[in-house]
Amino acid sequence: MQKKKVSIIIPTYNERDNVPIVVKAIEEVLGGKWHYQIIVVDDSSPDGTGMLVTELSYKDHRINLIERPGKLGLGSAVVAGFDHSDGDYLVMMDADLSHDPKYLPDMLLELSNHDIVIGSRYVDGGGVCNWPLWRRIVSVTASAVGRSIVGLSIRDLTAGFAAFKRDHIMELLPDLSPKGFKLLLEIVAKSPSANIKEYPIVFTDRRFGNSKASVHEIILFIKLCFQLRLVKKIYK
Repeated sequence: MQKKKVSIIIPTYNERDNVPIVVKAIEEVLGGKWHYQIIVVDDSSPDGTGMLVTELSYKDHRINLIERPGKLGLGSAVVAGFDHSDGDYLVMMDADLSHDPKYLPDMLLELSNHDIVIGSRYVDGGGVCNWPLWRRIVSVTASAVGRSIVGLSIRDLTAGFAAFKRDHIMELLPDLSPKGFKLLLEIVAKSPSANIKEYPIVFTDRRFGNSKASVHEIILFIKLCFQLRLVKKIYK
C-alpha cells in the first residue's frame, strides 16, 4: 500500500449512468494499493447524479459529494474539489469514461519525479478513439492555438485528465480563476518552473450521455489564451 493519499476530483453534470462504472474502475486499479478518496462535484444534475453519489457514499466512505446550486462550469468544479481535498496527490478526470482509470497507477508513480502529469493524447503512444474527424481537428487546433498564443510547449493543452502534487496546486489555488472547461491551460501557464510530464493515454469518446463541448466553450478557450499570454509574464 502506497503511503501517499490520492484525491480524485470528478466534476459531473448528468452523469448518473457513468458514475458507478468509473467508481468501480478506480477501485479495481487503486484498491489495496493506494489510499484514495473520490470527490464528485455535481452541478445539481437534473438526472439525479448527486442523489446516486450520496447513496454510494453510504456504502463507501472514500466517496464524497460536493453539490453545487447550478451549472457553474467544469473548471470551477475541479477547483472546488481541490479546495475540499486532503490527498498528497490530486487528480482531475471526467466521469464519462473517456479517461480510463487504468492509467492512474502509472500517472501517480510519475508524480514522484514531476509536479504535473498530463494524460496526453498527442504524444507518442497516445491517441483518440471513436471521435469524429471534426472533433479531432478542433482539439488538435485548440492545443496548437494555445501553444502559439500563450507560448507553451505542452502538446495536449485541452486535456482534462491530469495528476498534480498537492503542494504545487495549493500554492496556485488562490490565483486560479477557471473559465469554461479547460483548467489545465491556466495551471500550466501559471507554472513556468514546474516539472511537467505528458503521459500517453488513449482517449475514448463517452459511452453514455452527451458531450459538454460547445462553440461557447471554444470561444472562452481562445479568450483565455490571450488573457494568459499577458498573465504568464507575471509568473516567470
